Amino acid sequence: MSSQNRRQSNRQRVNPQIQQIIRNSEPENMKARRHYMKAHAAREKRILFFGAILAAIFAAQLLVSEFKLHSANVSLTNTQSRLIDIEKINANLKADSKRLNDPSYLQQILRDKYGYTKQDEIIYNLPTEK
Repeated sequence: MSSQNRRQSNRQRVNPQIQQIIRNSEPENMKARRHYMKAHAAREKRILFFGAILAAIFAAQLLVSEFKLHSANVSLTNTQSRLIDIEKINANLKADSKRLNDPSYLQQILRDKYGYTKQDEIIYNLPTEK
């Protein structure tokens, strides 16, 4: 015996009355299916709309935070360059303060800046060529 003969058939003839009921209910089923499809499409559109709004909000927040980060980096760079300049000025001032303890440097400053002279010393100002 073959395996097909051993299997029981699941098909049965439908009662003509039930067949008629199924045929009569088909337009209602199609109407319900159309309603379901419309509701599903509307739900899908709502989900996509709110998803797009959420994505736009996240994108805006990302752009704002990126702008803030960029401005903070610019500010940090400017502050670091100012710090380097001030550190150089500070080093120069420290070196000047150490040189002020040297009497010969003090004499040079007094002569150059303030025009002081030693006793019986004559200063000649020669014109500079341009």
